[in-house]
Amino acid sequence: MKVLEVISSLAPTGGGETFAVNLSRELSSRVDLAVVVLHRNNKSYFINRLKDKGIEPIILNKKGHLDSKNIKQLRKFILNFKPDVIHTENNAIISTYLALNKTKLKYKINVFHTMHLLPEKECNNFVLRFLYKHIFKKSNFIPVGITEQLANISKVFYKRNNVPFVNNGSNLENFKNIKELQKRKYDVVVVGRFSKEKNHCFLLNSFKELSKTHPNVKIALVGGGELFEDIKKLSSELKLDSYVEFKGVMSDPSSIVNDSKIITLGSLYEANPLTLIEGMSSGCIVVANAVGGIPEIVKDKKNGFLYNTNDMKSYVTFLSNVLDNIDEFTEMSKCNSKYAQNYSMKNCVKEYLNLFNSYGRGI
Repeated sequence: MKVLEVISSLAPTGGGETFAVNLSRELSSRVDLAVVVLHRNNKSYFINRLKDKGIEPIILNKKGHLDSKNIKQLRKFILNFKPDVIHTENNAIISTYLALNKTKLKYKINVFHTMHLLPEKECNNFVLRFLYKHIFKKSNFIPVGITEQLANISKVFYKRNNVPFVNNGSNLENFKNIKELQKRKYDVVVVGRFSKEKNHCFLLNSFKELSKTHPNVKIALVGGGELFEDIKKLSSELKLDSYVEFKGVMSDPSSIVNDSKIITLGSLYEANPLTLIEGMSSGCIVVANAVGGIPEIVKDKKNGFLYNTNDMKSYVTFLSNVLDNIDEFTEMSKCNSKYAQNYSMKNCVKEYLNLFNSYGRGI
């Protein structure tokens, strides 16, 4: 099978970009794979991870949202490579549709687009909504949800009879349960971009409450983003400098996660966050907001704890309960490590290949 992976950009360090790179790495040993990145400026870390697997990505030079020259370049590559399947990430679906539109291949190649966000978040303006709905009217352009909830919502939004879903997957090799919970350095770890939807302000105010009853608590915040300095300033204003460590962007946060007791998120919305899966693989106990696809991963009080948005009292109570009774969570830690393997990238790629084959060739 010849598969073309079209990625909009590898400049952001979000879950979608990480997923695209990990998917490509795993696919490369199973199919004849080519990778095209539409924008020129990308994180060298991502590019090097592709090259480490023998993948030489084709880097184009897209400018703006719609770039006719860029579309022609992509069209030429598609015609030369003649893929059986195209897989897209983020808004690469638009460029791919336009590149195929004026060719004889426009109905002959199935294009699968992985959605990491709810449709109203991915299509966050009128133009994008119009384009996405128009594109997904075509039977050979197939949206794929990373959770069952996301697939069901997309089925209604795009008015399709069926939207498949494939569980999010991650490379879990470095996320290992190798240290007893009681002996781990960090009590709580947060891995995520410093942006509004990740709700770091709520987390910091909650950690302030936690510190009143747990004066030795150690918390690690991993990630970067537009609100990094603002959140760091808030931490100082709340006098949390002795409790909270800002680790910045880490190409491999496994060393911190493996050394943490609890992994947590305060997100206002999520689909299927890789960070929770990676934390579970490390044997962390999960405390997370019950939004999006998180309840599909975390079963309340069975493999973690769920609270409602901005419910600080419940959130701090759950954190305190785990820290105060850490000896009682050894079995949950072991079960989480085993359970997380269901979301390995190997399993994810197997499901994608089954999906690609189930649709056969286009018209």
